[in-house]
Amino acid sequence: MQENATQALPPLEVIVARSAGTCFGVEAAIELAETHRKPILGPIVHNPQIVNDLAQKGIPILERYQELDNLIHDGVKEVVITAHGYPKELKEALVEKGIQFHDATCPVLLKWVYRKIRTFEDQGFHIILIGNPNHAEIIASRSYGGNIHVVYSKEEVDRLPAGLEKTIAICQTTITKEKFEKIVKYIRDTKYPNMRAVDTRCKPVKNQQEAVEDLAQWVDAILIVGGFNSSNTTNLANLAKKYLPEKTYHIDSPDLLQAEWLQGIRHLGIGAGTSTPKSQIDDVQQRVAELYQGEVHFRKEGNDGEILDGDFTPDDEF
Repeated sequence: MQENATQALPPLEVIVARSAGTCFGVEAAIELAETHRKPILGPIVHNPQIVNDLAQKGIPILERYQELDNLIHDGVKEVVITAHGYPKELKEALVEKGIQFHDATCPVLLKWVYRKIRTFEDQGFHIILIGNPNHAEIIASRSYGGNIHVVYSKEEVDRLPAGLEKTIAICQTTITKEKFEKIVKYIRDTKYPNMRAVDTRCKPVKNQQEAVEDLAQWVDAILIVGGFNSSNTTNLANLAKKYLPEKTYHIDSPDLLQAEWLQGIRHLGIGAGTSTPKSQIDDVQQRVAELYQGEVHFRKEGNDGEILDGDFTPDDEF
């Protein structure tokens, strides 16, 4: 009876988004952490599997904004800064205390975002940084300017000072284009009508957002793989939910996958954030094959999502 039921199930096609998984910045951060094997000030990236793997290799994971006196008391001489960056004043404090740091900050932040902040302020702009004020990236980025205003909601926009001349908006590298544009429009409508806007999302994030949005429009269900504390992965899930509100499943472990999610599904999409390793995507695919009682075919969508190391070119004005 079970054999007949298995044979009756149609094949399930599993399609991995054309751009999915770790970006060059995350891979470089992991390599740096494994090379130096020094205490890390916070999760190197927002992916529990990667953090746990490093911890199991004997690399301590400390509190991100640990008191420097505690580091000195514990005899810490070297630390690693995570891919999200670290506030400028705290980097300077590490140096003053004689603590060497190995900087795993994403190159997009170091070579692009921080540089833009300095350039725009030198040109006399007031910078509006659109992003989650509690996210490590935003906490670090705002420290590289003199007086950056951070907003992530209409209420925060309403509290912006009136009458600022020569304003410019930039954004968190993992924000969605839709969120950025909505807030920019609201700022222009209510505060600064002549404000410029520069899309500072990183290229890998843009690729993945576009790939997931395209895929979610034609598959029957989609799995978004990555940490629940990952901003870019959570945003992928939110994008997919626009098209598959009841069939988008954000998971950070293959063990969370449920067999009933596959019932009646002919095309299953898989998307993954920039902090999700390929091995985690592979494990999810393996779990799908174990749970589905019919044939499962795997493929990756297209080849046009290739990410080239060092491609930082933004869509300057939208």
